[in-house]
Amino acid sequence: MNSPPWRALHFAACLCGLLASLVLGNAVARQQQPDESAAPAAPAYEDRLINGGTLTPDISAGDNSTSDTAGLARSIRIDAVGSILHQDGPNAAPDLHEYGIVGDAQWDTVSYGAWSANLAARFGPDNQRSSLDGNQSNLAFAVHERAMPFDGGWQTDNSLGDLAAPLINLARVQPRFLLSQGPMQGLETEWRGPSGLQIVAGAGEPGLYEGIKVPTFQTLGGSTATIGAQWSPAPAWSLGGQFAAAHDVSLYFTPLDPNLFPEGAGASPRISTDTAYLTGAWQGNNVRVQGNLIDGTVDGQANAFGAWLDAQVQAHSVTHSFGLFRIDPNLTWGNQLITSDVEGGYYRAGYQSRRWMADFGVDEVKSVSGNGADTTFINTDARYQLSRDTGIGGVANLRHGTGETAWSLEGYLDQVNFLGIGRGQLDYATEPKASDLTFTLQQSWNMRTGRRLSTTAAVDRFEDNSIPGNPQTATIVRLAVYGGGDITTRLSLDGSVQWANAVSGRAAPSASADLTLNWRINRAWSLLGTYYENRIGSWEPLVITSPLNPPTPLPQAAMGESGFFLTVRYQDSRGSHFAPLGGIAGSGSGRLSGVIFLDANENGRMDAGEVPVANVTVILDGRFSVRTDSSGRYDFPAVVSGRHVLTVQGDNLPLPWSMSNGGHTEVNVSTRDRTTVDIGALRIR
Repeated sequence: MNSPPWRALHFAACLCGLLASLVLGNAVARQQQPDESAAPAAPAYEDRLINGGTLTPDISAGDNSTSDTAGLARSIRIDAVGSILHQDGPNAAPDLHEYGIVGDAQWDTVSYGAWSANLAARFGPDNQRSSLDGNQSNLAFAVHERAMPFDGGWQTDNSLGDLAAPLINLARVQPRFLLSQGPMQGLETEWRGPSGLQIVAGAGEPGLYEGIKVPTFQTLGGSTATIGAQWSPAPAWSLGGQFAAAHDVSLYFTPLDPNLFPEGAGASPRISTDTAYLTGAWQGNNVRVQGNLIDGTVDGQANAFGAWLDAQVQAHSVTHSFGLFRIDPNLTWGNQLITSDVEGGYYRAGYQSRRWMADFGVDEVKSVSGNGADTTFINTDARYQLSRDTGIGGVANLRHGTGETAWSLEGYLDQVNFLGIGRGQLDYATEPKASDLTFTLQQSWNMRTGRRLSTTAAVDRFEDNSIPGNPQTATIVRLAVYGGGDITTRLSLDGSVQWANAVSGRAAPSASADLTLNWRINRAWSLLGTYYENRIGSWEPLVITSPLNPPTPLPQAAMGESGFFLTVRYQDSRGSHFAPLGGIAGSGSGRLSGVIFLDANENGRMDAGEVPVANVTVILDGRFSVRTDSSGRYDFPAVVSGRHVLTVQGDNLPLPWSMSNGGHTEVNVSTRDRTTVDIGALRIR
């Protein structure tokens, strides 16, 4: 691949052309609509039933319509994928012809809860894998059972395969210090009973997901296990505790204190850890307080101890959040690092009215060991709705530490225009060794139902003085397109293209493309062709963040990968959803799908240039679960009509991104309709 950026630009032009035809077709269709003002008055409405109301209820959704309501709800999707992959960069693997199968299934039962399973099997050479310790598997699988009922008000969830380590609910509600649900290959169980009783346990071998269209799971060696419980002794109180242990595991990024290990142990030593966590929370009408204690050892060294207190007070339109903390160095949770070697406090205030949204926060952080920097971080952002169609806002960050001051400013204007919703944004960030100025234009275009299009154009000007005597300055132009829709009744297009190149100075170009043409052969069978390209440049936008953010992996070196995928898909859903006494069996249903993405500008919608997240678990009503594909998409083909709750588990989100509201999103599904819910993860400030 001699010029990947220009190839991606070519595909961007093709995508723009196709989507432009959709826009023009949309405009022409509107112009051809008859003048309703000249039409005669409609006759009075008369309620009638077709065939006397004897038709079989249609419980399916969209393309998967079926009249087979026999049995309980079940659905299946099987993809047979053939691909050609090419890699660039140092020590790149040779071209790889790769084949695989990806399957998802869901089925409901009367007495044993809801079940779901997913499987990805890759065939062919395995020479494109990383060299981490553990088994380099060509397989990823998981089976989940959720909400199995028992006498006495008990329910249980159980999972086997490649999954996220369980946490008690109190450990998930952490505004500043996160205990990570690290991926592992093993099994887990969760029991829920009266008085808010919850018991969780899990064990397996830690690992990470790899792959593009056929995700596989690579184990890292060693073992990890956890057990925990929580209980509500009174309506306002919750108490809990959990223990996590890891043996001979690899911390595959950001090593611990090198003084803990023998000389020459390397950047990713294998360690053993034991960590205990205790927590208690009280919640009144407008007040919530939670205290946390954590204690652990690494390779039998002296215990590291941590304690933090979080509180939240709702006073009219203002929400106050504050806390105190002290966490010793080198604390882990299994094989996952947590924020440590810090002490201090934080404060957050959030205000919301019909026109104003404003937040202010300050973190005061000192190093417990004295080896880190003492830092003050201040963050504020505000948005004002000038009118129904126009809003303005800004964000300011300031980080001041020992011998270093860094700050950033952001201002934007949102406006509903005759083309859709547009945003103009200006960002500036600076630290002692670098600065970055960016101007961005974004537009989400008005489209007919079932079609979407957003575009982004940006200019970056950055300076890097990290190498003494060799400063680097460059101006970079970025273009991005994200969209999709139906070209014909059977042919649809979905995809995103991003391209960046230096127009002055030196910077490695960046390009990515993910385009999919979907041909629906009939109700159950379809054919998909996908082009994928990703070339990581040598630069990243400068972001000023809080020292309390979780540890993050080191940036990857410039590299590139491209591939073409041909997929034959079988997808079907049948049956009626189980209804308890008093419910209505065979109720109508619709399709529920969407994208999980990193909401970089926090506007609640996916814009061109924002990154989808693969291999994230999405749970419907605490029962059915699916994983997002390489494009961040999830899909529930047949969901009973009415109100539902989607829960996104952040087990595979890149740090420092996290789901807001505990990952919960409420949605209403209509009969024989397709509901699209895109959910964005937010950067932890």
